[in-house]
Amino acid sequence: MLGSMKSVGPVLLLLMSVLYVASSYSDFDFSHIGCKECNLQKNEFFSRDRQPVYQCMGCCFSRAYPTPLREKKVMMNPKNITSEAACCIANNSHWVRVDNLPVRNHTECSCGTCIYHKI
Repeated sequence: MLGSMKSVGPVLLLLMSVLYVASSYSDFDFSHIGCKECNLQKNEFFSRDRQPVYQCMGCCFSRAYPTPLREKKVMMNPKNITSEAACCIANNSHWVRVDNLPVRNHTECSCGTCIYHKI
């Protein structure tokens, strides 16, 4: 019996260590791994001429939550999940010409309402 108690000690110590490491990473936000914060970055493709072109690039938040019952009742196609998203958008910009092509040169970025443009 004493031999089995000796083997339980290291197992409990290992389990406690794993739980401690797991709990220390619980406050870490994993949603932005691999994606930088929304900001101005030089667009190398359009910055070939003497004038650099900057554009907004990066990530903003998105979230999903259960649809409130009151809103669900007025939906044409009720959905259980509602999602929100913010996109990296340009607050200010001006037109520049690069090889006779008009290109927007962004001057200020922020996270805002997503607007998808159809080409």
